[in-house]
Amino acid sequence: MRIVALAILMATPGSTAAAQTVQAPQILVSASGTAKTVPDMATINFTLRGEGATSDEAASKLRDQAAAMSASIKGFLPGAVDFRSSSFSMAQVRSRECDASPYGQQRLSTGACAIIGYIATMPVSVDTSRPKDAGTLVSLIGRSGGLDAAVQRFWLRDDAAARSQAMQAALANAQAKAKLIAQGSGTRLGPVLRVQDADYREVTMEPDIVQAAGSHAVAPPAPPPPPPPVQVELTPRPIETTVRLMVSYSIGN
Repeated sequence: MRIVALAILMATPGSTAAAQTVQAPQILVSASGTAKTVPDMATINFTLRGEGATSDEAASKLRDQAAAMSASIKGFLPGAVDFRSSSFSMAQVRSRECDASPYGQQRLSTGACAIIGYIATMPVSVDTSRPKDAGTLVSLIGRSGGLDAAVQRFWLRDDAAARSQAMQAALANAQAKAKLIAQGSGTRLGPVLRVQDADYREVTMEPDIVQAAGSHAVAPPAPPPPPPPVQVELTPRPIETTVRLMVSYSIGN
């Protein structure tokens, strides 16, 4: 009997501690809300192209075409456009007799495979605060030499009001879901305990740059420095984020 009584006394404190760690019952739901708003911005994408016998000539023609295109667009919609470019490429051109291909056997740049010219390309994005004129702007870009011009998307410059409206819709949706769960469980839905607004953002790790050690052998004299390259300004687009919602309710009898 003494052994049994001792076991009961030792188990009682542990049971009390376990009971103290039990959280109050609650319902956790995920919900979403949608707000429909007339867009006040539009984005048009197109490509500029410059050709030349040398890479500098192709880049110079592309730069001049970009300046002329920017002036034409801003003249059509003064103060209502934002001209952006965030990429630039230069490709070599060879004759038809050369079968050089990145997927086949490579050829030296001699004879039929000698480089006969260069093509510089630059994708461009234009944002305008006059979305009704987006179609006319695409027509103007095509007439001015822009390639593959198209309306990319319509959007809102400031979505704070739309987010507030969508948040209210999401909370109403969450409450409706929680009520159904509470009724099906035979309990009463209590007040909101917590609202989580999680921001999922992608993080890209830049690879480490490893520099190889140079040789100790005597190097031949360095060739004269090349002329400075043609300057092409790039203006990257900002990064966008997305928000999600979780709501927790207390429940009781």
